[in-house]
Amino acid sequence: MRFYLIILISALGFGCKPAPKISTYEVKPEGVEKISEAVPAPKANPAPAAMQASPAMQAEAASFGSPQWATLPAAWKANAPNPMRKGSWTITDDNGTKAEIAVTVFPGDVGGITANVNRWRGQLGLAAANETEINASADNVTVGKDAGKKYSLVSADQKRVTVALLVPKNNSTWFCKISGDASVVNAQAETFLNFFKNSQLP
Repeated sequence: MRFYLIILISALGFGCKPAPKISTYEVKPEGVEKISEAVPAPKANPAPAAMQASPAMQAEAASFGSPQWATLPAAWKANAPNPMRKGSWTITDDNGTKAEIAVTVFPGDVGGITANVNRWRGQLGLAAANETEINASADNVTVGKDAGKKYSLVSADQKRVTVALLVPKNNSTWFCKISGDASVVNAQAETFLNFFKNSQLP
């Protein structure tokens, strides 16, 4: 009898034993942190490519015709053809300083005189001027038989100069501009004006 009592007590003891506790663990593969650190940071967006003239823009530019140029000054070297320019030259002096001459034409007034002059001012790091100031700074010029306005701009540090001729003709606007190192532009200013005075717009 005592034997059976011991067996019964043992059975009850095993039956009342608490269920084993199940623990969960998150195991990270070795080297995860190193892999994360090895991923390169996103690269900055590349600089936008220079705007390319569409066929429609090129056709429009061609429709304005070509000027009849005066004799080209010896120091002016022609640049590679550009479908949006009617003329393009570079001047380089003995010190390697440069200036560029560009001739373009667009339909209408291209935003008006104030907007265009302030665009050139911005290229030289100058603050925008108001319409009254811009009109007061203009000089009368001629390009061939056509009347226009001349605007002379100098950067705050006196190192860069832009001289631009703005000529309205046949519901379009012609721009003849020399810009670059002050020493070159100033030395070529009279030659620049005479060249366009003796040329003829179509």
